[in-house]
Amino acid sequence: MKVYQDLFTGDELLSDSYQLNEVFDGAGYEVESSMITKGAVNIDIGCGNEFGGGDEDGGVDDSSAEEKVIDIVDAFRYQQTGFSNKKEYLTYIKGFMQKVKKHLEDNNPDRVDVFMKGASAMVKHVASNFDDFNFYMGESNDPEANLVLAYYKEGALAPTFLYFVDALKEVKF
Repeated sequence: MKVYQDLFTGDELLSDSYQLNEVFDGAGYEVESSMITKGAVNIDIGCGNEFGGGDEDGGVDDSSAEEKVIDIVDAFRYQQTGFSNKKEYLTYIKGFMQKVKKHLEDNNPDRVDVFMKGASAMVKHVASNFDDFNFYMGESNDPEANLVLAYYKEGALAPTFLYFVDALKEVKF
């Protein structure tokens, strides 16, 4: 199994259990999420009230304890964040891209041009559709960390997530 961690914080952001699609000339991953139901699970093993604790028919209505969540957000404990406006987002992402570029110059210089070209296109896409995006950070909620971008494709019930490939570190388990 491969887990993709934030390059700077080590927060787990993604795994290969999801379908990763390269976008923006290989500078980004796009991942479709789904809504899942968490919470109360009533397991009937066919013994009715034999072991006590239930009502006469053995059923318990725990539907109020159920909660619908986005699978990726729940699995990796994303923290939703936000920007008050597009300018604030662009200021943040510009600094983040410079940080990733510096890391690439020091560790993988062949990826610098690919990252800068593709990430710039990705940022332009997000900026031009700013109101359609939600923003998440990893579990540490570190403001210097990777930003996970989410938007709903037309007709989708759950968001599609975008990741900067070069801001992820692959770890094999």
